[in-house]
Amino acid sequence: MKNYFIIVSCALFQLSYSQIQTVEDRLTSILNQMTMDEKILQLHQEGSFNTADNTRLKIPGFIMSDGPHGVRDGLATSFPVGIGMAAMWDVDVAYRIGVAMGKEFRGKGKHQALGPALDLDRDPRNGRSAETGGEDPYLNAQTTTAVTKGIQSTPAIATIKHFNVNHRENGRFTNNVIASKRMLMETNGLTFRTAVQEGGAFSVMNAYNLINGEKCAENPILLTTILREYWGFPFYVVSDWGSIWDTKKAISAGCDIEMGSDLYRVNLPTLVANNQVTEATINQAVRRVLRTKLLAGMLDYQPEGDPADVNSIAHQQLCLEAARKSIVLLKNQDSILPLSKNSISKIALIGPSAAVAQIDGGGSAYVTPFYSISPKQGIETKIGSSKISFVKGCDINSDDTSGFAAARLAASSSDVVLFVGGLDPSQESEGMDRVGSSINLPGKQQELINILAQVNSKIIVVLYSGGICGVYNSINNIKGLIYAFYPGQEAGNALADILFGDVNPSGKLPVTMPLANGLLPTWNDNINDGLGGGYRWADAKKFPVQFAFGKGLSYTTFEYSNLVINPQSAAFGSPVTISVDVKNTGARTGDEVVQFYLSHTNSSVAMPVKELKGFKRVTVAPGETKTVTTTITNDELYYFNETSNTYQVEPGVKTIAVGTASDSLLLTGTFTINAGEKKPDLRITNIKMIPPYPLKGQKVNFVAYVKNQG
Repeated sequence: MKNYFIIVSCALFQLSYSQIQTVEDRLTSILNQMTMDEKILQLHQEGSFNTADNTRLKIPGFIMSDGPHGVRDGLATSFPVGIGMAAMWDVDVAYRIGVAMGKEFRGKGKHQALGPALDLDRDPRNGRSAETGGEDPYLNAQTTTAVTKGIQSTPAIATIKHFNVNHRENGRFTNNVIASKRMLMETNGLTFRTAVQEGGAFSVMNAYNLINGEKCAENPILLTTILREYWGFPFYVVSDWGSIWDTKKAISAGCDIEMGSDLYRVNLPTLVANNQVTEATINQAVRRVLRTKLLAGMLDYQPEGDPADVNSIAHQQLCLEAARKSIVLLKNQDSILPLSKNSISKIALIGPSAAVAQIDGGGSAYVTPFYSISPKQGIETKIGSSKISFVKGCDINSDDTSGFAAARLAASSSDVVLFVGGLDPSQESEGMDRVGSSINLPGKQQELINILAQVNSKIIVVLYSGGICGVYNSINNIKGLIYAFYPGQEAGNALADILFGDVNPSGKLPVTMPLANGLLPTWNDNINDGLGGGYRWADAKKFPVQFAFGKGLSYTTFEYSNLVINPQSAAFGSPVTISVDVKNTGARTGDEVVQFYLSHTNSSVAMPVKELKGFKRVTVAPGETKTVTTTITNDELYYFNETSNTYQVEPGVKTIAVGTASDSLLLTGTFTINAGEKKPDLRITNIKMIPPYPLKGQKVNFVAYVKNQG
């Protein structure tokens, strides 16, 4: 069995079949009118970020822009980075961010967003960790698919990237990843399969690296066998900029549009003339491009974007909401947080990022906002500048200790010390892995924290980064620890809201904070451990961690009870519903993220110790109890059988563990999947109208995406 889309079409009105022009009929009609030169013109760049218009046939080219967390073109709203969105554990907000991004891309005249990034954060030293959706395939898939859907609810096209296994930046053009087909179909493939089949992504961008000796842009197993034959992707693949080495191999493998170089423009006419690339191959690529343009409305009528959407008040408010939900409270010893606005007379605000709004690491994802709020600005707005004693103290990463004395003096004369540090674009970036290749907070930051603790024990540390930083050498001197990743342009306001208790923290770690480099998987291009890093790796090796995946505290407390599994014995392919009651046992309203982990008992194939397979964020008032439910289907149970080349569900006993983090699972139960005949299980995952923006009186068709879950 292959898990794939089929596409069917029907008309809105009562028409005979002969009156309906199907999607493929229309594409064939356009192709039959095109010369070979016009076809090839559809398949390569015409300028840095666009493809050419065909004015004769009224086929517009694509206008693209980078943007996993906002538009990288001039000024735009800078939302939390990908790993920050994952830290929200909130698919509704992720979807709304996607909608807002789509509107801003269209407001700037762009057809296509080059994002979101679906990469897994296998190792926190990856210079592009900020763009990832975290370490876990399921959380990543749910978050990035929501962003994809949001973008494409507008007239903008989402481009899911980087396909596949883009996990190191040093040597990224030549790294040769050794990966089993199961890794590509299952662990690293889940994010892409979900965005294709559930999100209806219109475009896929290949990664720069090689997989098993083949460039991703030239890899037929990746671009044809997996993406199209198994997952049913009907649209087009675009190359990452300059990622193609061999024109013939790339176009034959299924890379439809080349960007960042001129190989297709220069080489395709000759290759076709010499019959080294067939006209059928060109037609197939052009058909995918035209299919995308048709379903996106580009061949009919597409509404103009509204420039007023760019950094609108609504988007600023959404950015603030997302930032608040992405901030993770990891330690709150002696209930040092929240701080009291009234009783605090002086805060020593210290650290290299205290007066800087850290937006992102470096690279093509960086969004330049109209404004950005630093921690210092946010806290000043909350309590006034007179209560703040600011000293930078140290750099992000240098041996300079000349600021230590002033920082120590400020700490000694203050009620509480707030140290703000982490990383910045000089430390992690596209094309550059973590400076120093260590997971530890770099430079003199931990040394300064320890020195400050000598004169003031009330230390709160706030860290901004993409790749999570270890604090093993200073954690015992930290009473309050907040991880904020890169939460966007409203970072300082959101932080102040959390610090002073106007907002109850609710973010959860989308990655594991390790104790040391030596407890991570070997950082090379062989990923055939089958685990993907993070908690799955730590579980398998029984390694301790500093803070576990899914960890995040609140200013209130929650109690879990009444785990119900229905049915406890299910026929093959039947859904299993899991519910649990969550009670707020504290004194203030809070959001809890309920996490469901699945384990396989006595499995005949290698499986992780546990895997996240469901989660839900829920708001609970003091004394209130809410029932939280998730459903386990074939999608949550699949593994990829490399012998039969099919997705399969192994019968047997499954364990469900429910709790607040991957190392804090409070309730467990079991259910059994019985062996049985595999039957088709067809489900409509998307319905799109053609044209998507009909004019008055215009006839429309519907295209349904039907997924076989059986």
